[in-house]
Amino acid sequence: MAQTESLSSGLPGTFLNRPQEVDVETLPSFHRLGLVYGGLLGLGIALGFWLPKLIVLAGLPLWFPYGGAIVSSVAVLLLGAAAGWLTSHMRYAVLVMISWLGTAVLICLALGYLPVLGQNWAVWLADGRFANLPIYQTPAHLFWWSYVVAGFLPIVLLTLMAVLQNFNLARVHQELVNGRSPSLNAALFLLLPVLLAGIAGAIFPDLTNAGPRDALVYTNQGIQRVRSHQGELFQLSRDTGFNYNALASVADQLEGAYTLQINEVDDAWSSAIITAHFESEAWINCRVNIDQLGATYFSFCFDAAIPFTDGLNQLLQGDTPPDTCRRCKVTANPTWQQWLQARASRFEGNPEWQRLAQYGRFILMQATNPNTGTTLTCHLEGSEDVRLVSCEAFED
Repeated sequence: MAQTESLSSGLPGTFLNRPQEVDVETLPSFHRLGLVYGGLLGLGIALGFWLPKLIVLAGLPLWFPYGGAIVSSVAVLLLGAAAGWLTSHMRYAVLVMISWLGTAVLICLALGYLPVLGQNWAVWLADGRFANLPIYQTPAHLFWWSYVVAGFLPIVLLTLMAVLQNFNLARVHQELVNGRSPSLNAALFLLLPVLLAGIAGAIFPDLTNAGPRDALVYTNQGIQRVRSHQGELFQLSRDTGFNYNALASVADQLEGAYTLQINEVDDAWSSAIITAHFESEAWINCRVNIDQLGATYFSFCFDAAIPFTDGLNQLLQGDTPPDTCRRCKVTANPTWQQWLQARASRFEGNPEWQRLAQYGRFILMQATNPNTGTTLTCHLEGSEDVRLVSCEAFED
């Protein structure tokens, strides 16, 4: 019988001992690197978008303005990580591009909608009395595609970056699996896309919060300058081009520490009401003209407490506000009017109302008669047009 030899029997041993070439894109370590890479891109976008804004907010006297940044940043990071892991499994560049295109659209929506939701969550967790109330809202005239159109450049940038993703990952992976620290070139393959992602985040326009945030800056600037100024506010306004005269009617109420918050934004998104609470219990509202991308004019300010003190007492006693007090009126449906007036006899004259809390346009007021032990707690809504929502009565 003829003897046969295997093909390998005549090959040199050194050739047989060489490691077989491995397709690195099939390795779990490569996919984990894709997860990290995508997460870094998401982090870069979040930092690029939020860091300049947080620097501004940190310089203002605000109550915890970071809820929206936290929620939206976590969402963007997770979206990036998921996209990086998923596309590291893909062999075709066109599929990688389509996946990152879809992710970029979702990131735009997250940066448009989630900041409002995150800030509402922060309020609801801090004070259960305001739970589920729409303290902050997205503009009614903006639709999901508005954020996509606004984010056209970031979307294009992220999609084009996706073309080189697996090439970059392969370069970094080659060094990491061999137990070496990444070289400068490999680090650049990893970090340069993160820098570009940061630029993409920075150029994404903040359609939801830019105008109201600028209105906070305007109001803070007005208060700081007016309470340190000794001369005529009208002349100061002419000299500077900023309407400091808007604070003329409340200039004597601006002493001491204060906090600011966005009260409400009108439906046309042309102005915002900013509320300032002072340690002295003074309480003012300022209307600031805005557009979609910033504030345009510091309009006027007024005593915010009048409808919540004088107006509530007139409602309690069944009186009609005088014509001279156009901000005194508080509207209520007939049921609540009768409910309040039925309890007016438990107070000797007009009670003193105390503001317990306010978030946005929702205010919680309380009046107590120490002689009878009667306490009224009322929820109200609004800044210029104030509406009674509900009341509760407590007896000792």
